[in-house]
Amino acid sequence: MWMDNWVLNLPAKLWPQYTYQNEIKHPFLFRFFETKRDIVVLSSSNKPEVEANIFECEKNKVPILRRKGGGGTVVLGEGCLILTFAFYAKDVFGNSKYFQMINQLWINALQDAGCPKLNQNGISDISYGDKKIAGTSIFRKKHLLVYQGSLLVNPDMNFISQLLAHPSREPDYRNGRSHDDFLTSAKNIGCKLNANELAIHCQKYFEKNVADFFKDEVIKPLL
Repeated sequence: MWMDNWVLNLPAKLWPQYTYQNEIKHPFLFRFFETKRDIVVLSSSNKPEVEANIFECEKNKVPILRRKGGGGTVVLGEGCLILTFAFYAKDVFGNSKYFQMINQLWINALQDAGCPKLNQNGISDISYGDKKIAGTSIFRKKHLLVYQGSLLVNPDMNFISQLLAHPSREPDYRNGRSHDDFLTSAKNIGCKLNANELAIHCQKYFEKNVADFFKDEVIKPLL
């Protein structure tokens, strides 16, 4: 099972507290990091023999793991920026809303770093025009919401196509396109920062803005 277990294993009472209007404190847990090891990650319902090219994965010694939460199958590796974001959400059934909110805060952070304007597409993708640049998933445990997103900063795009089959399910805006034609990266659209630099910038941006952005949606956990 692939999961940023740091989130699930840390008691909520130890989460950082972020202050809204200098008085109201709420716990959020998030971190941005670049993956260094190539892995294929399935969603909770994906089948490896359908979503991945198992022969190529075995030949290249790329493990196939499974994560909690939905979404599609992704390749993580050097040049991919991962966001793990967790909070206690007011709405137990509001995943669509929370996808939009977290994605938008991330888009704002990337624009603040000098990246071109991005948009949301499909169920929960971040895209540049009609090309996907980030995929996301959510895992829920009642009010606890754990979001994970992977942003293509400067990965080996050919390697992604080599390891993944065409997905069994795809968003409408993909229109049957291959991985090569459907995906893009931050570098390809003109972002000057590498994955590690973007991780540092986005972490600081979230620390500054998260409490205000989610002020009406966060609740305190039951400790």
